[in-house]
Amino acid sequence: MSLTAQGFERPTFTEIRAAIVERMRDIYGPINTGPESAIGQQIAIMAERENLLWDAQEAVYLSQYPDSAAGRSLDGAVQLTGITRQGATRTVVTAQLTGDEGTIIPQGSQASTGDGDIFETVNTVTLGSTGVDVQMIALEPGAVLALAGTLTNIETPVPGWEGVNNALDGDTGRAVETDPELRLRRLESLSVTGAGTVEAIRSRLLQQVSDVTAVTIIENRTDTVDVDGRPPHSFETVVQGGLNQDIGDLLWQVKPAGIETFGNITVGVDDSQGTVQALSFTRPVQRYIWVRVTLTPDGIGEFPADVEAVATNAVVTKGDELGVGDDVLYQSFYGPLYREVPGLELAVIELGVSEDAGIEPTYSAANVEIAANELALFLDTRVTVIVNE
Repeated sequence: MSLTAQGFERPTFTEIRAAIVERMRDIYGPINTGPESAIGQQIAIMAERENLLWDAQEAVYLSQYPDSAAGRSLDGAVQLTGITRQGATRTVVTAQLTGDEGTIIPQGSQASTGDGDIFETVNTVTLGSTGVDVQMIALEPGAVLALAGTLTNIETPVPGWEGVNNALDGDTGRAVETDPELRLRRLESLSVTGAGTVEAIRSRLLQQVSDVTAVTIIENRTDTVDVDGRPPHSFETVVQGGLNQDIGDLLWQVKPAGIETFGNITVGVDDSQGTVQALSFTRPVQRYIWVRVTLTPDGIGEFPADVEAVATNAVVTKGDELGVGDDVLYQSFYGPLYREVPGLELAVIELGVSEDAGIEPTYSAANVEIAANELALFLDTRVTVIVNE
């Protein structure tokens, strides 16, 4: 057995051992090959070694396919479709810089959060009478939080620069892309060779713009302005992660000629004829989700002493799986809670939503609808766990 028209075929350990036994009996005649005999034990050793060689051959065969490869082999397999594993990304946040009008803030100027995480400006800006908005990116990769209102400390002294603040949470970075994440992104990027179609635009943003983690495209194919303000024959690209200019540059390369872009962010892109083109896209509108969990132990199982932390982690982990435009279904949190909290008899989930991260809303046992250009955000400080003794 090996490579056939049906693919790689290999014998099992039992088949290997049986083949060795048959061959030895052909040579030596009737012999005791039972597992308790010396010859039987020798046969088992030889069969185990041969089985390991078959394991290695099978692993080599499977390493060429994205669905079965892992680690560095997967890196090589996905390169056949033109993509590479994404490294750790850095948190990006929009901050408002204030101070004396006309003050120039150089690219790379730094500010920090109350936790000491440092961010730097991605381009040079000039302060206006009411300040200026600028993207800032964390120096360190990974899940560095930049919650609304926490980026407040100026680290780079610039005469005339007096204040910095972020009205919204930043797009949190992440660790190096895992194997399952890489396989999924490969599937989502298979239309990358095209341009102009929704799938091609989405695929190329995911593949070719650093730190982009989610893309949703909404079209208005009608001859009139739609209910959300999109012009006739336009499209809105909702993008999570990545730098504004990088996104605008890519959109100019792939958007259909004569079709207008729409969104709450606009950047200028120099075309080949020296004209500055305005490209628009949307950053997801942040919806802050609050969760109230009421737990009742069954009195039989071993209810965790740190149940508040366990339940909170289960809720936030599940919530973080949601992407742009995904509704928050309160029923979806029951499974993680019952799975992670032993000794649990009853759980009651209630949700609330606010546009301000610091204002706790009213709760209800109902789903939270998220629009196509919105993103549900979860945080452990917005989860309340109540235990009925």
